[in-house]
Amino acid sequence: MFEKLCGVMDESQIQLDQFLKDEITEHLQSLEKEVERYFPELSQEQEALVRNPFSTELDVSSIPDEIQDEFLDLRNDSSAHDLFKVKSMTRFWCTMYQSYSKVSMIALRVLVPFASKYLCEAGFSTLVNLKTKNRNRLDVGDDMRLALTNFRPRISKLAAEMQHQASH
Repeated sequence: MFEKLCGVMDESQIQLDQFLKDEITEHLQSLEKEVERYFPELSQEQEALVRNPFSTELDVSSIPDEIQDEFLDLRNDSSAHDLFKVKSMTRFWCTMYQSYSKVSMIALRVLVPFASKYLCEAGFSTLVNLKTKNRNRLDVGDDMRLALTNFRPRISKLAAEMQHQASH
């Protein structure tokens, strides 16, 4: 939109007043803070910890002091190592939360934004598929809920519970 605004202003030779410039700048700065809050910069150590806490290349001194003991317990837990091999990264860290909550919390803070972003993208794709040119007045709330859920309805049970239309 700023590109279009600049084009219109150049064509009409209008200047933005300082108040509007300040408002735009303030708005962009608040957006930047929100993005940084949801997607903080990751250090290489945090990324390595999340990807593979059992890696020998991961330096224990790079882990914050308050969770080093818990991290070392996790690293030496053979059952956790076995789970890491068979489970997805997200499921592994969710499973470890009970036993190693501090280390898991760091990992989940790294992983959650990606899952959230994926769900948003899936939602937008579903909306685009549902709201076509021919169906543009459709209220898509219920349809999107059904399309995005992992729950599978038992159609035969629902049909069996329906009351049949009585004849006249």
